Amino acid sequence: MDRNKIWSQAKIDAFWDRPKLTYEKWSEKIDNNDLRILKQSMLYMNTSDFVNLVGYDTYSKKYVEWRELLTGDDSRTKLKKGCLDSLWSKYTCGTMYVQNPTNEWFNLTSKQKETFFCISTFGYESIYQVAKRMKRKYRRVYDDVKHLLSIGVIKSRTKKIKGRNSTIVAVS
Repeated sequence: MDRNKIWSQAKIDAFWDRPKLTYEKWSEKIDNNDLRILKQSMLYMNTSDFVNLVGYDTYSKKYVEWRELLTGDDSRTKLKKGCLDSLWSKYTCGTMYVQNPTNEWFNLTSKQKETFFCISTFGYESIYQVAKRMKRKYRRVYDDVKHLLSIGVIKSRTKKIKGRNSTIVAVS
């Protein structure tokens, strides 16, 4: 795991307005239970990036306490809480379990859920790469991505790859 590469993107996701925030300063604030930094990190960093940056052992031990910071009825908070709950369950019990899925989650088709899990597992990839990884037609995955974007569980950005514009997707 290249912590510097993960940190450079995670810092932009959660703390774009703090260019001088270093991983060391952030880590120290996390160790000291800085509630504002913790909440902002959990809500805005890619879920797997957050876990990688705090470390699996720390996450497994402290997430139950940290989870209390994730209050609110907005879809971002509910979905992030669900993703973090699932990862905590995976690391502590060996299986993924979502305790309180949101209405948006229930309304997703099984293929849309598979697309979401593929995106959340592998991070920043183009829709083409996601479709290839899932062995599905591009158009079907594109439709899934469009719906996932509309409910706010993933984000996208456009990037030029080999002279062509590609849509890169990741968990919000």
